[in-house]
Amino acid sequence: MNTVPTKAPAPTRDVDVRGFVYALEPVRQRQQWRMDKLMASLARAQQALAETEARMAEVQAMHDEQASKAGQALVQRMDPGAHRAALGFLTHLRDQWRELDAKRKEQLAERDRLRKECMALQLRLDGMTQHKEDALTQYADEVRQRNSNEQDRDWLARSAAARGRNVEPSQ
Repeated sequence: MNTVPTKAPAPTRDVDVRGFVYALEPVRQRQQWRMDKLMASLARAQQALAETEARMAEVQAMHDEQASKAGQALVQRMDPGAHRAALGFLTHLRDQWRELDAKRKEQLAERDRLRKECMALQLRLDGMTQHKEDALTQYADEVRQRNSNEQDRDWLARSAAARGRNVEPSQ
């Protein structure tokens, strides 16, 4: 006995489905195009977020480096004017980092919104795909039923004709 499980045949494998027309295909196609646009927007949002985070890291690194230099220069008896300028630059860097952080938060919110929208649209697309598969299966069942009825009629006609031939010689 064969213990390897066999894969169940596809519900439409034995039927010619070239005549199948899915009435909601234009709607499904528009949804897919919308999904493609959303995915592109999400990719752009992700890229912008990554760029902002990279810029924030650069500003933070520059701030840390300048703070270290300012601290060392103070120990080495730097003049007060240069120290004030260094502190002003550090303040500028800190303000720039805060602006980038606010921008990053906005980008995170936009990315999350796009993700939610993509997930919702993907659910709708999955539902439409399932509906299409169900409609195709139903179409295949109808074709099988029609073919079965046709074969039954053909068999009945042939058996009636055969009975007719058998009856004629005996009369």
